[in-house]
Amino acid sequence: MENPKTYLQEMGFTEEQITNAINSTNSTDIEVLITYIESQTSDNPQPQQQQAPAQQLDSITKYVNEEHVAILMSEGHSKNVAEKSLLFSQNLGVEAAKKWIEEHKNDQDFEEELQIVGTGKKISPEEAAFKARELQQKLREKRRIAEEQAALEQEKNRIASGKAMNDVRRELEEQKKKQEALRAKREREQFLKDKQEMEEQLRREKEARFGKSYTQSNQQQQQQKNYSPIELFELGIKQIKVAYPPDLIPDTAYNSLSLIQKVLENILKNPQEEKFRKISLTSQAYLTKIDQVLGARNALDGLGFQENNGFYVYQNADVSNLQKAISIVQNELK
Repeated sequence: MENPKTYLQEMGFTEEQITNAINSTNSTDIEVLITYIESQTSDNPQPQQQQAPAQQLDSITKYVNEEHVAILMSEGHSKNVAEKSLLFSQNLGVEAAKKWIEEHKNDQDFEEELQIVGTGKKISPEEAAFKARELQQKLREKRRIAEEQAALEQEKNRIASGKAMNDVRRELEEQKKKQEALRAKREREQFLKDKQEMEEQLRREKEARFGKSYTQSNQQQQQQKNYSPIELFELGIKQIKVAYPPDLIPDTAYNSLSLIQKVLENILKNPQEEKFRKISLTSQAYLTKIDQVLGARNALDGLGFQENNGFYVYQNADVSNLQKAISIVQNELK
């Protein structure tokens, strides 16, 4: 990364401003330093210097040959160019003026009117040419400074615009995460609804086949209330194994169980670290290996995981069940 001090010096800030900003903010971040310098400038405006009286400028018309000016203008040159070329070529004639025009036609101020600072005294054409050239250099320097200041303002605006775009991009990313979490939640709710309808349909088919009234769903719910977290977890793990036999659906059960084992081991090793207790609801690992795998959510829900602010979080402070849960997963992975 470029040295911030060098970068700010190139932008036009003084060494004193930069050093003061670094010492006051204890930072080398360019945006932080620029903001501090600008705030100090606005808080402590420099006293306005007394303006010097405006200088009276004279035209150079009286210092050049009018006939030569007319000849050059008849050839398509402007009055400013004609007079300037004659004055700077020492009034040596039309040909000398043409030569000067050819050499300076690409100058940025080629078409600008040339004037000299009035002295109130009669001066020679040579003195007029010297004063005109001196004034021209001052105007060129003034233009250069103005262009540098404009470039500096443009760079400041670019930095500010980039910061604003980063803020917008960050906000859009946050909105996208929320939308993904909401979508995942809706998909899970729809999955549970479809699962319930399928179980109800199976219950009715059994009633029609065996001529008995099955209230298995209510019985299971009543039994579930009495299950311990480890028992609920084990039921969910077995559901994964039954739903995804490796000879028919390879890797699905293995990948899901491996992720569950890794999550539980991380919590057990770092029980006080909150970041190890949660999984993002929008992460690819959660969506493909837990949310979309039948039984995985049932197992982890039973163990104590809950959705909270875009994450799937292990809420129990007690981690004593985790070793048992890990052993259950390891046995199923064998």
